[in-house]
Order: sequence, then structure tokens, then C-alpha cells
Amino acid sequence: MAKTATLTLDVSEAVSEKLKAMASETNQTPSAIAEAVLKAYFDHQRWLIAEIEAARESIREGRSIAHEEAMAQIRATLDKHRRKVA
Repeated sequence: MAKTATLTLDVSEAVSEKLKAMASETNQTPSAIAEAVLKAYFDHQRWLIAEIEAARESIREGRSIAHEEAMAQIRATLDKHRRKVA
């Protein structure tokens, strides 16, 4: 079994009730649910930070276009597909 640590959090009553309900509905402990939620949040944040940094690197390297140009390309693509449907 992995080492554990005790963590005390202050959460709203609403969050506490949701945690208890989820634990009951899934037959898991509130601690197990909270750990899974925190892990998912941390994983998502790490992914998001990496994606933001990759986007910044693209901009620094000049691999970007102006908003107006992007919108013009999107409109042209939409118009092209609308003509195919009509």
C-alpha cells in the first residue's frame, strides 16, 4: 500500500455534501473520492500548463497568425461547406 498523508481542508457545506453523496453512491470512502478528484485536477493542470507553454513557444517562433486572418480562414471554410450543402 502506498504511503499516505493526512490533509485537512475547509470546504463549503455544498462540496462536503457532494463528496459524501458521491462516496455513498460509488461505495468508496470520501478520502478515495477526494484523492481521485485532486489527482485528476493536478493532471489536468499539468497538461494545461504544458499546452500553454507550447503555444507560447509557437508564438515566439513566429508560428502564429493574426486573429483577423484566422477568422477570415474560418469564414471561408464555413462558406465553402455551406455551398456544398445547398
